[in-house]
Amino acid sequence: MNATVSKPMQENPLIEPETSVRLAHFSDLHFTQKKPGWRASDLFSKRVPAWINMRLFGRGYRFRHATKVLEALAAELPLRNLNHLVFSGDATALGFEAEVQGAARLLRVGETGLGGLAVPGNHDYFTNKSISGGAFERFFGPWQVGKRLDNQVYPFAQKVGHLWLIGVNSCTSNRWPWDASGEVGPDQLERLKQLLAQLGPGLRILVTHYPVLRANRRREPRIRALRDLDRMLEVAANGNIRLWLHGHRHDRFHHRPEEGSVPFPVVCAGSATQSGRWSYVEYTLTGTLLHGLRRVFDRTLGQFVDKEMFDINLSESKTPSLGEFVG
Repeated sequence: MNATVSKPMQENPLIEPETSVRLAHFSDLHFTQKKPGWRASDLFSKRVPAWINMRLFGRGYRFRHATKVLEALAAELPLRNLNHLVFSGDATALGFEAEVQGAARLLRVGETGLGGLAVPGNHDYFTNKSISGGAFERFFGPWQVGKRLDNQVYPFAQKVGHLWLIGVNSCTSNRWPWDASGEVGPDQLERLKQLLAQLGPGLRILVTHYPVLRANRRREPRIRALRDLDRMLEVAANGNIRLWLHGHRHDRFHHRPEEGSVPFPVVCAGSATQSGRWSYVEYTLTGTLLHGLRRVFDRTLGQFVDKEMFDINLSESKTPSLGEFVG
């Protein structure tokens, strides 16, 4: 595949350099409960091997402080002078409705004056029942208000200051326990293409759960990858996306176009609740300049503290060919 960008990324004269918007980006909470709501039918689903992995092989132990961390996160977000929140999925461990409800309650979704954007992660869409029940969309609905083409939830766009935040669902329920791959799908990709064509002036930021690349700038292995990543990159670049925010990986990292691995900047939030990695990222966007601040949970203090900073110029991109980025 050797796609060509039909519309180069150019400076938007309607984005005022002095305009600033502050966002908080967090992801991969993997919240669970002692009694999440098991039913007999779940005994024949991939929830059983996942539960075994959690309880017997240590995965659940990594998130044993999730409730405490989420309480601290929810307490400080309204005090951080933010304009909007971005959540890139995996609220849950096993995709139970009670887990989704519990995570949304701890985050105070819809209870504060802060708006947000939320997209599901693969754990939130763990089974077909997780999807058909619509728990994520119900409990995170206040963070999914936005512009749409039709009655389909995804994709949707929110205008925040001089920014357009575009939420895309990149997750599916997969049959096999070892399959953690995702897909946007041709129908949603077409809707995304049309939605991007209709949006007005503004700096465009894409939000998904699945990443473009790992921290080492290599693609995800097939069982963890976005299956239609090449097509997604093409639609995003042609739609003048300037920044792609995601989760899925639990370490925080970012990639820049000048590295030659991505056509636009990409930032992974990492996990907000995994012990030793627990953090979220604040972005201050002034015009096309992004200043990032990673805040890390300090267990002794019971609160988040500043850890590291980074800056990205969102006017930089690799054009006009996507051939070097797609497989």
